[in-house]
Amino acid sequence: MPTTRPRRRRPLSLALALAAIVAATALAGCAATARPVAAESAAAPAADEQPSAVAIGDSIAFGKGVRPDESWPALVAAQHGWRLDDLAVSGSGFVKTGWNGKTYGDQVKEALALHPAYILIAATRNDRYEDPARIEANADQLLGELRDAFPHARIIGITGIWGADAQPATLDRVDDIVGAAVRSVGGDFLDLGRPLEGKADLLQPDGIHPNAAGQRAVAARIESRLAPLVATL
Repeated sequence: MPTTRPRRRRPLSLALALAAIVAATALAGCAATARPVAAESAAAPAADEQPSAVAIGDSIAFGKGVRPDESWPALVAAQHGWRLDDLAVSGSGFVKTGWNGKTYGDQVKEALALHPAYILIAATRNDRYEDPARIEANADQLLGELRDAFPHARIIGITGIWGADAQPATLDRVDDIVGAAVRSVGGDFLDLGRPLEGKADLLQPDGIHPNAAGQRAVAARIESRLAPLVATL
């Protein structure tokens, strides 16, 4: 009866070398399919990781007559990767009451619960017949409330949006009042000039509200004024 020869064990050093080769091969295979770290960092942030923004304004900021994603606040937010809550109300102003009985003061109250990183606020044609002293008092109060609640938020104000004809001096006065209030709390106030003047084709049939192309023109003008500030946004 033949004797069974004991199995020879591999030297420990050889076993370790083989294990290292197997591990290296497995890692190489993983590396071929894994996403690079740089690609991960370049991926778009999840919705809850996007900086939040609110828009306070009138029917033009609300996007009356166009899709929600075609309003100028939505276009600006999309350009910068902000998650937007558009609080604008048709017919409203710092003094003027909007269609649902709300003024800018009510919009500010809503904003206070949202903790925005960016606050877009527009002067409005709706206040052009209101008492300038009341506009000033309300604008100063509301901008102060926003700054006190959000000391690190970026406040970006814009001049009112007029139509194809010449802008009246009454809206110029509103622009001056709102601009002073925005600057007094360290915000940026953008003078848009007259992006729709002489361009009736950018307006809806009512001659007041921008159509989708008009909203894009307003957003483009805002972006042109924001360009020098982009590095700090």
